[in-house]
Amino acid sequence: MSGPVADTTGLEARPASVALLTAAIGRFQDPAAPVTDLAAALAATVADAPPGERDDLVFAAVSAVLPVTHRWLRSRGLTAEQADASIADVARKRDRYGVRGTGLDWFCAVATGRVVAVGRLQFELGAHLADGTPAWGVHVPETGPLDPVACDRAFAAAPDVLRRLAPQAAATVWNCRSWTLDPGLADVLGPDANLVRFARRFTLLPPGSHDVAEGDDSAAKFVFGTDLATARATAPRGRVQAAVRARWDAGAHWTERTGTAPVG
Repeated sequence: MSGPVADTTGLEARPASVALLTAAIGRFQDPAAPVTDLAAALAATVADAPPGERDDLVFAAVSAVLPVTHRWLRSRGLTAEQADASIADVARKRDRYGVRGTGLDWFCAVATGRVVAVGRLQFELGAHLADGTPAWGVHVPETGPLDPVACDRAFAAAPDVLRRLAPQAAATVWNCRSWTLDPGLADVLGPDANLVRFARRFTLLPPGSHDVAEGDDSAAKFVFGTDLATARATAPRGRVQAAVRARWDAGAHWTERTGTAPVG
């Protein structure tokens, strides 16, 4: 194991916060305990602290529980490399987006084993389509180019891993929600761009009412690593940032779309 995430805040995790997260490891398949409820409960354990300390306290708790998460993942058949890569996302997200920018729900999902890394991609257990159909969520971590061959290997290896983690939550469909599924992405990046080839794996569901606002915010966060206002004022670096800014400069928006694909 590569070790738990280093806590650089100087604040010690509260036992109640750690106990809450520890008890939730592996319970992602429980429909009575969604990750958003867990995040709210975690925030409540530090609600009496000064506002400036609360983010540091919850991050300290997440960091403290990661060795337990790692052992649980290994006990369910993940390799040491897969378990290391899964919990490494906590520090990566904190360093790039901060605690607030990442969101407690995501930290809780990783710390409880709901989101795991398999090769180039991350997969989420306990997801559902709008009609209630069980699904396995797909996420793209910030770990380099989205190589199509590496993605093929991740999709091929993930079902066995996910079924061993939670056989009762097995799914027959992948589910992905991302700004990269915007249908116009191919027009600006070309059909052979890695992001476009990734998006083509999924069949888009009909757009929802919140897709535009969420798409712009999502593109700002994941492409520029910042909020929308700052991203709009930032000089683009690289092809993807330039493409995102060009659409904004033209007065248009990015959408965040949901797509599905059959497992296997």
